[in-house]
Amino acid sequence: PEDVMDKLEPSIDRILAAYETVMQELVVMITEEAEAGGEDAEDAQKAVAVLGEVSSLMSLDGLRGAGFDRESRAVVYGNGLLPVMRIEVTDGALFEAALVRIEESAGEKMETANIAGNTVRYIEADDIKVLVAVLDKQVAISFAPAEFDDDQLSVLLGFTEPDSSIVATGKLQGIASDYGYNDYFLGYFDLSAVATTVTGGATGLDAAIFEMHGDANDLSAACQAEIRDMANIAPRVVMGYTELSTSQLKSQAVVEIREDIAAGLTTLPAPVPGLAGDMGGLLSFGMSLDINSMREFVEQQLDAIEASPYECEDFADINQGVEQARAALQQPVMPMIYDFRGFITVIDEIEGLDMATQSPPTSVKGQFLLAMENAPGLLAFGAMMSPELAALNLQPDGKPMLLDVPQAQMAGEELYVALNDDALALSVGDGADSKLTGMLEADASDNGTFFNFSMDAGRYYTFIGEAMAQAEPDSDDPMSPEFQAAMQEVMLAIADMYDRMTVDMRFTEDGMVFDSVVLLTE
Repeated sequence: PEDVMDKLEPSIDRILAAYETVMQELVVMITEEAEAGGEDAEDAQKAVAVLGEVSSLMSLDGLRGAGFDRESRAVVYGNGLLPVMRIEVTDGALFEAALVRIEESAGEKMETANIAGNTVRYIEADDIKVLVAVLDKQVAISFAPAEFDDDQLSVLLGFTEPDSSIVATGKLQGIASDYGYNDYFLGYFDLSAVATTVTGGATGLDAAIFEMHGDANDLSAACQAEIRDMANIAPRVVMGYTELSTSQLKSQAVVEIREDIAAGLTTLPAPVPGLAGDMGGLLSFGMSLDINSMREFVEQQLDAIEASPYECEDFADINQGVEQARAALQQPVMPMIYDFRGFITVIDEIEGLDMATQSPPTSVKGQFLLAMENAPGLLAFGAMMSPELAALNLQPDGKPMLLDVPQAQMAGEELYVALNDDALALSVGDGADSKLTGMLEADASDNGTFFNFSMDAGRYYTFIGEAMAQAEPDSDDPMSPEFQAAMQEVMLAIADMYDRMTVDMRFTEDGMVFDSVVLLTE
């Protein structure tokens, strides 16, 4: 959207400018290494010239000068197993001119071929050709076996149009409709199709590749069939954006999973207070797991293998492992283990961490929550081993109490603990106890969240940038102060662009779902 690009472009330009400095410093490093090693200066000078020319593209104006602008759409797709990228340009002549400048800087031109009336540049190395075709309003980039003839390259690069396009299949439209994705970014990866291709089902260009190199598929029929069956457990990954606005970017990726397996996985998450969305702090992470459901799910998979063992000789270890897995499940464990539901860790502050001297933090402020079906029982067990904990007489009312233990005294930190029927919460650091009651009282409905991670992106990237500036030079591979400053500028530019980031992983009837939210700075 135009308003989103208006907001992001200044930061993007700032990042590109910093990378231009990085590339310029790489030029200096290449030259110095060549001189110190007594290498052929000519090769170093060519590399310097090429990097210098490429670095001139590291700005929005530079990219526009090469034909790329806001309206440049792009697609990456597989023509069989071979990847192809096509990018729209405002004028193919602008990109052509950029390539010519790079060639002139290198003092060497790429090889060219005329394929279906189109000029294609290529570099050949190790029996592979890297191909670049500049069309009127598009640039096509791919790579192919050096043995491919012009007709095959024409098919690969799309000069010879296929009988049916991706649009005609309706796959992308179906994904967008099923998952609510918009058309700013949308895609899928078909693992099932790849498995079929590499197990004897290759067609088109893929079949030609296998024929050129001999039929490398010496798998038995049983192995071929069972590999395809395995791929069909998670046949496809889909991904797309659900929102792009001036306040946030929301995206999703779904690993689609076979219906019966997906149904089993949905039983694994357990209710954990507050385990969903942004959990706050400098960074936070947590997970949930119903141990009983996990055990039942694993037993179901073992039953399935026993009922229909793998016939493929390469999977014999899997069949043999069933008995060992059964034995492991029969090992006695503390009953309390089955009360486990999950945990949350929130880190509010980290002080004293010095990456330059690799010194650990002097102080950490945060909270930890352990969700249990019988949290008071866990506390009673802990009280048997800790007189200080037993002396608290902590009640399951959610009220924090100071736990005065020698370890906390030595670290100079305040340690508080709070309890209710479903969770035990601890805090470390002055004032961190104020959040314990809220953690315990947070919504604990089972929303299917299996794992969650969130962080203050602005603080995190600022922290990384400052650490880069303080890092001591590596004697084996020293970085110049200018290089370090440029990398710091990249991190600080990202910090100014992003506010917070959250990733939530859930199990649903569709499969494994990853939801990502990036909040933009005001």
